[in-house]
Amino acid sequence: MADRGRTQGDWDYDVLIVGGSLVGLTLAAWLGQGGVRVLVVEGQRGVAGSASRIYALMPLTQMVWETLGVWPLIAPQVQTYDQIDLSDQGRSGVSFTPADLGGKRRLGHVAEHGRIWPVLRDFISKIPSVTYWEATELVDFTLGLTEVAVNIQRNSEMIHLAVGLIVGADGAKSQVRQQAGIGTWGWRYGQSCLTTVLRADQPPTAYERFWPTGPLAVLPLPDQRWGIVWTLSHAQATHWVDAPAGDFLAELTPYLPFQEVTLAGERRCFPVGWRQARRYVRPRLALVGDAAHGCHPVGGQGLNLGIRDAATLGEILASAHRWGNDLGQLDILQSYEKCRWPQNLLSLLFTDSLNRVFSQGWVPLVGLRAVVLAALNRVGGLRRLSLHFMAGLWGKLPDNL
Repeated sequence: MADRGRTQGDWDYDVLIVGGSLVGLTLAAWLGQGGVRVLVVEGQRGVAGSASRIYALMPLTQMVWETLGVWPLIAPQVQTYDQIDLSDQGRSGVSFTPADLGGKRRLGHVAEHGRIWPVLRDFISKIPSVTYWEATELVDFTLGLTEVAVNIQRNSEMIHLAVGLIVGADGAKSQVRQQAGIGTWGWRYGQSCLTTVLRADQPPTAYERFWPTGPLAVLPLPDQRWGIVWTLSHAQATHWVDAPAGDFLAELTPYLPFQEVTLAGERRCFPVGWRQARRYVRPRLALVGDAAHGCHPVGGQGLNLGIRDAATLGEILASAHRWGNDLGQLDILQSYEKCRWPQNLLSLLFTDSLNRVFSQGWVPLVGLRAVVLAALNRVGGLRRLSLHFMAGLWGKLPDNL
């Protein structure tokens, strides 16, 4: 479809967001509150994504949703924790508390996708300039000088649109990224994560326990439930995901911080890898969230990096809109890329290092890990610096936070 030479006021929408993920909805809310005309298209009906997926929400994500005004609606759906315990192979490790963040914020929250996605979806439905279409597929698009010509299919109807900017929030296999010809670099770990939910009567603490097989996250959920994210070899993960429940619990329980547990959810597994898009923008196109990057689940960074993408891009575009600038201009989009590409790279390398260093049984490395954890325990400044990094409270933050 050829560029029809439309000006900004003639576009059908200012921004098309492909993907109704939490990151896509957050970006839509930020832009919509700035008066930007936004269309979000999502291929699934109902909840976009896996309802059982579990997230560790870091303080920066809470700050973004507080700024939007949606946090009071999300807060009742999550479990708050005020202690993080890190340990290596069951030995004593290091504990983080709110004092390590200056005592002004809770350490974090754990959420289930199926409980918080509907809250954000309902929230954007009340923003007049935001439109959400489910069961709608992107067919193709053409990047032009003054617009993006887009073909989408909705309920078997082909719809042609002209928009100022297309944003890929459509996940690791992003159609937007692939059609734009943006490559990625990265690797697979030879590992898979097995996830499930347990029930146990224990106080809400977030645990990250490192074992030679890989990290094990034990995360508190509402109603005395606990989310498990267990990194194993592919063979181990595929075996235990289908093993009898009793055998599975007998294998898992020795690795847990507490022993009295029952199985309270389905088991799933997925392969893990590391991925960074070679660029986040082209003229009239931007990538956010998993479309732009992916990392090992250790440290719970994934969604939080995407929410920071959304807040950064949202602030830049909303500011450009206030000044009457063309949102698809490359120089505007590059200010987003220059901020987030190196920040994300540092976070991705951090998670990669954690997984590689703490998944080795080599004796000298085990000794080095013990020294590092002891230093974190004893040196308050080092502990605070580490926690601020994990919480996303570092580097250039969006001005509105």
